[in-house]
Amino acid sequence: MIGTARRALAVGLFSLLLCGAAFAAEGSGWRIVVKEAACTYGPRLLLSEIAEVRGAPPAGVWERLSTRELWRNAERPGRQTSVSRDQLEQLLRHYVPEVATRTWALPSQLTVQYGGALVDRFEIERQTVAFLTPRAAGLGGEAEFRDFRLPENVFLDNQYDHVEMELPGPLKPGRVNLRLKVVTPDGKVVRRLAASVFLDLWKAVPSASRPLNRMRPLDPADVTFLRKNVAYLPDVWDGRGGPWRVARPVGQGQPITMSSLEPLPAVIKGGRVMLVYHGERIQVAVKAEALSDADVGQMVTVRNLQTKKEILATVIDAHTVAVR
Repeated sequence: MIGTARRALAVGLFSLLLCGAAFAAEGSGWRIVVKEAACTYGPRLLLSEIAEVRGAPPAGVWERLSTRELWRNAERPGRQTSVSRDQLEQLLRHYVPEVATRTWALPSQLTVQYGGALVDRFEIERQTVAFLTPRAAGLGGEAEFRDFRLPENVFLDNQYDHVEMELPGPLKPGRVNLRLKVVTPDGKVVRRLAASVFLDLWKAVPSASRPLNRMRPLDPADVTFLRKNVAYLPDVWDGRGGPWRVARPVGQGQPITMSSLEPLPAVIKGGRVMLVYHGERIQVAVKAEALSDADVGQMVTVRNLQTKKEILATVIDAHTVAVR
């Protein structure tokens, strides 16, 4: 009887010591952080399976608490149960009474699966970056990933399944849609999940070195290269092709997009051309003014600068129109 009383007294003193340590530790900043999701494997949950310590608790405290058995697990493997914050607080107060309430950091809900494995959001984000980084290298420039929209937690039926990623289409800057697959060791897909991430791609793009007005032929001196985020420039000009002229005004320092350019016609309205007449025995060439734009092979009205007469001619090249 006396031995039993002594053991009860020892347990009580130990609990008081732990409780005192917890309150003292609160001032030093350590916490027991309960996860949002976890897998458990025994007949009862262990505190270390659903929580981790942050900061530096007094020596030996977490080592003793981490093996604390909590409530009973689900009856069959693979089954999930959820516990609200209020329920969780009550359960922890019951099973770990020596730890001060304010020492806990609790989620709004804890979801526990008996057996299997868990891939949490942080691991999914890491896999997403590892998957996309080498693919983004092929786009040139400097890639940055942000605004991840991912499953918070992915529960697996066993520890041998894994998560794979695939890209439905070619990788482009901006919002990137992904497919996540839960795959068994033999390659069978047992679940599909949607995810996305925003890809910022910084690279030097053709920009206006001076204000560019509409209808202006684009000259190499009009173009400089500036670092821009092409995620917001889906139709940025790549600096190739041409000759071009400005279809819409572009401010100095602004990127030059394909929508702000149009092909430069062979003959431009107001431009000077040589009007050539080919007869059976005679050929005449006079200077003329084009009255509209036209490309090679198209018909254009020109004004003979000598007679002021308007004549319909065919564009031969950028300098010549002909009438037969």
